[in-house]
Amino acid sequence: MSDSSGQMQDIPKQVPGKVLAIRFKKIIKTFVTTDFNGEEQETYQFEKTRDEKGQPTTQDAEYYTFTGSKIMIDQAMSDFTREDLPVPTIIQQFRGKDGKEYTKFT
Repeated sequence: MSDSSGQMQDIPKQVPGKVLAIRFKKIIKTFVTTDFNGEEQETYQFEKTRDEKGQPTTQDAEYYTFTGSKIMIDQAMSDFTREDLPVPTIIQQFRGKDGKEYTKFT
């Protein structure tokens, strides 16, 4: 390919890496109750969608994000099958010994 002055130049082809798409809901509050067998159950209050006036509706809001995290991509490929998806799971954020923040499925 030639540049603006007519000189030929090589442009290396870049192949994009794998990306993981995540659909999620934001948990506003967690409720822990005990059932009649004495087992604890967690239920969640999620952020709600808003109408044109900015008022919350009864429908849970859903969000989408994408990550190139090797840890999460490897974990998703080894821990989940296509038959599992979509599957509710929790993503945990933690800080490593090097001070960087990491995320993984728990």
